[in-house]
Amino acid sequence: MVCRLVEGSAVPSLRRAVLIVVTWAAATLFGLAFAELTKVGPVLVVLTAGHGIHVGDLVAFGAAYSAAALLTRQVLGPA
Repeated sequence: MVCRLVEGSAVPSLRRAVLIVVTWAAATLFGLAFAELTKVGPVLVVLTAGHGIHVGDLVAFGAAYSAAALLTRQVLGPA
């Protein structure tokens, strides 16, 4: 089974699966790094005295996961 990532380029299913896993892991790491290094927006949920979930954290995860979903769709090809 193959997938068309770019016209004329076939990606075997194992490499495709690895690419998808790496994509989602990178999106998660981006969101976690953003949440750790910034404090953007008001706190929505207080986890401990010094930690919480900010609006910016949700925006960062939303953007990262949207990009990962689009790339996953591209890798998997047409439905």
